[in-house]
Amino acid sequence: MKLLFIENRYKTFLMAAVANQLSKNGHDIHWLVQNKEFLPTGNFKTHIIDYPRSNKKIWEKDEAVENVIKSDRQFNHFNKKNTAYFYYYNDKIEQYLKALKPDLVFGEATAFHELLTINNCKKWNILYLNPCTCRYPVGRFSFYKYNTLEPYLGSNEFLSNEEAEDVIDQIINRKTAPDYMKARRTTTGEIINDKIKKIRSYVKGEKYNTPSPIMKFKLEKEKDRNIKLWDAFAKNGIDVSSKTVILYPLQMQPEANIDVWGRKHRDQLQLIKAISKSLSDDTVLVVKPNPKSKYELSRALVNYVKDSANIIGLQHHVKMDDVLPFIDLVITVTGTVAIECVLSNKPIVTLTKTVNNTANNCIFINNVDTELEPLINLVKNKSFNKISNQEKIDFINILNSTSYQGIISDPFSDENCMSEKNIANLTRAIESIINPEI
Repeated sequence: MKLLFIENRYKTFLMAAVANQLSKNGHDIHWLVQNKEFLPTGNFKTHIIDYPRSNKKIWEKDEAVENVIKSDRQFNHFNKKNTAYFYYYNDKIEQYLKALKPDLVFGEATAFHELLTINNCKKWNILYLNPCTCRYPVGRFSFYKYNTLEPYLGSNEFLSNEEAEDVIDQIINRKTAPDYMKARRTTTGEIINDKIKKIRSYVKGEKYNTPSPIMKFKLEKEKDRNIKLWDAFAKNGIDVSSKTVILYPLQMQPEANIDVWGRKHRDQLQLIKAISKSLSDDTVLVVKPNPKSKYELSRALVNYVKDSANIIGLQHHVKMDDVLPFIDLVITVTGTVAIECVLSNKPIVTLTKTVNNTANNCIFINNVDTELEPLINLVKNKSFNKISNQEKIDFINILNSTSYQGIISDPFSDENCMSEKNIANLTRAIESIINPEI
């Protein structure tokens, strides 16, 4: 079978190891590379898209390309102005797909060239799968279709009730954490080498997924200032026992979880405004920053929360464990907290529809302005849906059966992902996708 992989910086090296095993199994492997500094090596064919020499060509506007621009981190966070290169890459990617005619494409749904590839795969009816952590149970991942959070197939592995109950206990009592939260601590030397690699990439012409070092420096300084401003007014905890308390945990940006999968709500300031304006006088909104805040914590967001009478900001050091017992309802776009709330029967509302909404106590809403207030009233009346222990077990088994054993990471964040066992797990999972009857 002909398989095409899409380069994504350091993750390329993990998937190249998997691709080499698949090549040994007789598959025709190809790579499409946008960033030449992250070339995969192995027994496969590599196709490099040259950096555009000129962005002066006038391209006919395309709605699918324009939607990718709206999700792009360079455009949204790093002050990129010229968008003609999106059309250049879109044209090149379409040419490669038409020439190669792959049976399956594997890649992330993060960088612009991956999102453009996804659009073209849809156009030419080619299945694009994004191998990505399923968050829980830990040590597992799912293949998500195109740029969605819809799992494709799965291992069909089911836990016994006893095994599932142990997993549930680990999650609700926070004895474990998702794989992406377990990244190793990188050394100063590794961080410096990474910066050098990215700057070298930028100088050589990769200015499309790599921000200007000067712009990056300015944004990091601004981020640090905003964190200090936030923590200067934010609270150490929650003390509003007479009110209904809604929690919105900020999601880190740039990040595909919200910029792509939750794009409708990627402007978190506007979302917070919408939530706060829909609350009655006896309800308060608590905003918890991500412990590793990035560019989502804008100056405008800091000022809005600071000046709002019905919003409480929490300091960065405050842990979720410390606040959840005082929360009546959690709202998230695509956060992992949804799974934790389902299993602890904490009322949870999501703004993107995912597999988590198969649980009856995880409610998806499409419109904050019209659909949130009735759910808050259910919370106040203590009539929000709850699920039984068996339903929790069934929910965990949905997550388990639609996922596979293996760690999706990269050797820069987690060197253990390159272990022989993990490579074998990932290869086995892809083989089961290719031959689902075996």
